Amino acid sequence: MNNGWGLVFYLITGLIGGAIGFRLKIPGGTIIGAMLAVIILNLLGGRSWELPSSYKFTVEVLIGIMVGASFSKEIGQKLIPLIIPVLGSTLILVVTGVLVSLLLEKFGILDRTTAYVSTSPGAMSALLGLAGDTGANLPVVLCFHVFRIIFIIVTAPFIFRLLQNWLGPPT
Repeated sequence: MNNGWGLVFYLITGLIGGAIGFRLKIPGGTIIGAMLAVIILNLLGGRSWELPSSYKFTVEVLIGIMVGASFSKEIGQKLIPLIIPVLGSTLILVVTGVLVSLLLEKFGILDRTTAYVSTSPGAMSALLGLAGDTGANLPVVLCFHVFRIIFIIVTAPFIFRLLQNWLGPPT
């Protein structure tokens, strides 16, 4: 089967998986559902098809437009008092990611680029684009980020409850 039919199979499978994730109201469910559906197709089908290079460019542009369109003057004004906490938490997360990536490289678990992109905080779609651009091992980066998202989704209710028990109701 040629790449054209492979792309059609991917699009149909991704749309079905994305719709399921969306309908289940899973945070990030659309992208996770589409991803998992295509991964399952590849695993069950025993092969994968190469996507056209223009496809990646188009998707990244659309994601950039979506993120840019969600930003407004009001959001910008609300972010001004949060600049110190945003920068501080970002710095802590990035430094932690760098340290973990250095350990993964030192112990021969991952190459430096894959380790860094895998342990970096951020939106999975943007980091997968970065992984592709930097030559990181995309399936490994995907595994790290999908696991992270699923772990956060599953543990968040327990963490919220634990914090409420320790600290009382939110203020």
